[in-house]
Amino acid sequence: MPVTYEIIDEPAAVLARYRGRVSLSDISTLFQTYSQDPMFSLTRPHIADIREFDSSTIGFAEIYALFSMFGKSYSEAGAIMRVAIIAPDEVAFGMGRIFENLTEQSDWARAAIFDNLQDAKAWLKTEL
Repeated sequence: MPVTYEIIDEPAAVLARYRGRVSLSDISTLFQTYSQDPMFSLTRPHIADIREFDSSTIGFAEIYALFSMFGKSYSEAGAIMRVAIIAPDEVAFGMGRIFENLTEQSDWARAAIFDNLQDAKAWLKTEL
């Protein structure tokens, strides 16, 4: 499976790992799946680990569609989505930066990009 998730306790977050080729449909299905998990709530932040992600078929249109999909759920609920993106290489960083830039224009989302899981977790703890 190209996208997997686990709900972690420290910090309380959804850790999603993206591996290989991942489609918008894969991400949408994953979000629907963990939204049904009894441990999930919209107030639980996300860690998007895209270190092993194949970005060759992803561009601005796909990132914007993903942002819009999350926006529908979060803005309608009046919740703030917080996403720590792990993107250590230049291509992954560029994709993460597009998403981060979109969140800077919204009132329902916050995002930041990190090189490693430890820094991503530390940021989430400060963004409560």
